[in-house]
Formats: sequence, C-alpha cells, structure tokens
Amino acid sequence: MAIKIKIGQQDQQVNPPSTTKINLEVRKTLDGKIMILDHLHIDIILDTGAKQITVFPKEVLTDEVYGFQNQYLGFLVKEGVVLPETIQGGNVFGSLQASYPESADENINSTQVVLLSTKKFLDEQKPFMEAADFIENSIEDNLVDPAEDETTPLGRVPEEPQKGTITPSRIRKYLSGYGYY
Repeated sequence: MAIKIKIGQQDQQVNPPSTTKINLEVRKTLDGKIMILDHLHIDIILDTGAKQITVFPKEVLTDEVYGFQNQYLGFLVKEGVVLPETIQGGNVFGSLQASYPESADENINSTQVVLLSTKKFLDEQKPFMEAADFIENSIEDNLVDPAEDETTPLGRVPEEPQKGTITPSRIRKYLSGYGYY
C-alpha cells in the first residue's frame, strides 16, 4: 500500500488564521535578546538576530539542572524547532546553546514558534517544579518548626559553665591524640 503526500497550497479558507496568546515571564535585554525566566532552575535566552537559544542555570550547575537543560533542548528537537546538530556547550560555564532555522514558510515567524514550544515545555514541567518547590518548602518548615511529636519533652536546657566530660582547659589532650593509651 502506497502513501501519497501532497505538499503545496490548499484551497483558501474562509476563516482567518487563529492566533494563540501565551503568558511568559519575559524580559528584553538592551541588545534585543529575549530572556525567559519562568523555569525554577534554568533561564532561557533567545537571540533573535543570530537565531540561537542559550540555556543557563539559574544558580549552580548540578546534574539536575543539566537534566532540565537537556530535556528542554531535546523537547525542541522533537518539536522540530531546533537543529539537533547545533546543540553544544556555550561559551559560559554550564550553558547549552542551539540554533533554530528560519521558517520555510514566510507566513510563520520562527521566533514565535520557539516561544510557543517553550511555553509547551514549561507547561509540561510545571507540575514537577511545583512538587519540587513544595517538598523544599515543607522540609524547611519541618526543620524550623517541627511537629509536636518530633520534638523532645525537655524544653529549655539551662546554661551551665561546664557541660559534658571534656573540660575547656584540657581540650588539647583530646585533640592531639595522647592520653588514649
């Protein structure tokens, strides 16, 4: 069984093309680059002039952050937005960059396609980011204000000039290692 594919113009549609609105936390740099800051671990920079995407870690590069960078660029490759052979390490430590081509159809803006695909990726990542944020906050809350059943009943321990068996005047004895024989 053969499959026939026609590439070309279809009949004119009566309805105008639909528009899609997306909301992203975006800033524009002085030289016209677009910074997308929605992700919890990575920042995404779009250089519309050079048609490049650069992904930076927000704070420190870890295996988890590199995983998010790799997932993002892999997602864009699967969407057909990024050329897979252009993915490489950036000139800044911990950054990854890739190039996206100009659209073959002059009616499609390639930067808008990158922004739409980025929004799709962030929407897919949102439950994981919210869960990680919740876990981090609950661990911090548990350390600062533990549950009643996880605390000791002693209450405040009064201060004394000397506590324990190590006397302050003879600390060298314990640190130097003699006195054990």
